[in-house]
Amino acid sequence: MIHDLAQRIASWLGKELQQEERTAVMAYGLELLLGAVVKLVCFVTIPLLLGIFFQVAAVVLASVVFRLAAGGAHCTAYYRCLISSLTTFTGLGFLARWLGESNAPVTEMALAAVLFAIIVALIWAPADTPAKPITREGHRRALKIISLLVPLCYLALVWFVPLRGDLVAASALGLAFQSFTVTPAGYRFVEWLDVFLSRLHSIFIPGKGGVKNAA
Repeated sequence: MIHDLAQRIASWLGKELQQEERTAVMAYGLELLLGAVVKLVCFVTIPLLLGIFFQVAAVVLASVVFRLAAGGAHCTAYYRCLISSLTTFTGLGFLARWLGESNAPVTEMALAAVLFAIIVALIWAPADTPAKPITREGHRRALKIISLLVPLCYLALVWFVPLRGDLVAASALGLAFQSFTVTPAGYRFVEWLDVFLSRLHSIFIPGKGGVKNAA
């Protein structure tokens, strides 16, 4: 839907601005922009309605920061990425709130998440995908160093900054989950989830979103 909308808007802009040769470029940029807006709206409004906005925000922040350096698996279509990430982060937000209310050992959770992230970074980071391969060795080394520094900086933040227990738990869960997606097991899980969501979509909307149209 976002792809079609971006194409229509870009086609109209190309005609209005008399730059029809740049329609494809404008459509690509609009698709990225519209996709980012939809994600932002979903990740703000849904957690707010569920009363777990700050927990989900902590999960997302820890996950995204580590992902920028370490990489990791992701679904092959925008809507599958949105559904899977929104469902996962919302579930982790609820879990973090419960852990905070149950006086769970959140500091120990954060330490475990940091150790897991460091091990993953040493062995597998940065983990690329066929769509976005890392071709330069210098770039790869820099990303590995950053992916090692991220969990260490997170540990320092948890150690020296007084944070609510549920936010510590949420960030630890986000870091641990993102670390998992960097591992071979994480890639296999996301691949299975991608195919499952594609087949589910093809059942409810035949002719679109099937496995053959996953890319």
